[in-house]
Amino acid sequence: MTTDYTTAKTTVGQRRVMLAAVDAAGLLPADAIPRVLRSIPETWARTADGGRYLTDEGRAVLAPLGRLYLLARANPESGALPGSTGHADMLALVRDGLAVLQDQDGRPAPTADRWEHGNRLCITERGRRLVGMPLTAPAFAERHPVRSRALWKPEGEPARPVTILGWPLANGTVYVLPSSESYTLRERPVPVAQIHPAPQAPAKTDRPDDRRTTMPNPKPEQSLDNDLEELRGLAAEVVKPISPRAATWEAVKGLEERATAGYELAERFREFDERATAERSAPRDWRRGRHLDDEEVAALVERWPDLAALGPAFVRHLVGVGFAPFQMTNLVKKVQGHGGRPDEGAPSGSAVSDGS
Repeated sequence: MTTDYTTAKTTVGQRRVMLAAVDAAGLLPADAIPRVLRSIPETWARTADGGRYLTDEGRAVLAPLGRLYLLARANPESGALPGSTGHADMLALVRDGLAVLQDQDGRPAPTADRWEHGNRLCITERGRRLVGMPLTAPAFAERHPVRSRALWKPEGEPARPVTILGWPLANGTVYVLPSSESYTLRERPVPVAQIHPAPQAPAKTDRPDDRRTTMPNPKPEQSLDNDLEELRGLAAEVVKPISPRAATWEAVKGLEERATAGYELAERFREFDERATAERSAPRDWRRGRHLDDEEVAALVERWPDLAALGPAFVRHLVGVGFAPFQMTNLVKKVQGHGGRPDEGAPSGSAVSDGS
């Protein structure tokens, strides 16, 4: 297959004719300007059956410098292009009708709103036809949905577990992500014939003594403390400095990565804030106490009856400086036990007064 990084350039007329051929199943329009048709080499459009048809190299010329790879790796279900697309690549793809910028509601958005939250670059029908991506879900997608696990069995090599990343393309390949850490190549197209279903997990037994039914969840929800560490890592990526000696493309790429990390940080922090508010349990680094109203104090005393000896005002003060309920309970028991000793001379029950 023609390299994804073809550098040959086309004229405006050649590009217009070849893009029209993409919409016509690869056939160049016969009513195009003859001079333009003659300027298109046979390597880009071969002559056959009384017409001229785009070749793989001709399709690659329409999306050079890795843009063909971006289109082929688009999510076939949502249409979103992977990773962070360069600004020049975005303008070229939108100009040629191969991609469109959409907002979070799926409506077209101007390219000037590229960095608005929720906007994303999506492949169009012309882009799908250019790379040979089906317009509707094929039978392969029912057996191997996107992000499902499968086995890739190259001829003469052992089977490797992979994750399916898309639908089969017209050239008979599908993009997968090998799961083995020893396999250094990342996303790559492999022949569809070499993809096989992954082995199914054993069926769950109905025996009453099945120990698996009593085992805890192997993947419990991540604690707020771990979430805080990940948020700090994202924040470090957002403020990661760019070398003043970096080339222009390196600086633009760095800014795009920082913007992507910033959006992810904002979304993750929103979820983190919702969890921390709902659980009333801040991370250990943030735990400095909180303010309680009268209803919350009453509920706390009802749950921990020993706190009634402290009185509402003192309970509110101790919670405000960071005391946990069990710590306040231990304090009450210790003071009451100390005040109840006959050798101390303190009358029983006078350990703590209400509101002291």
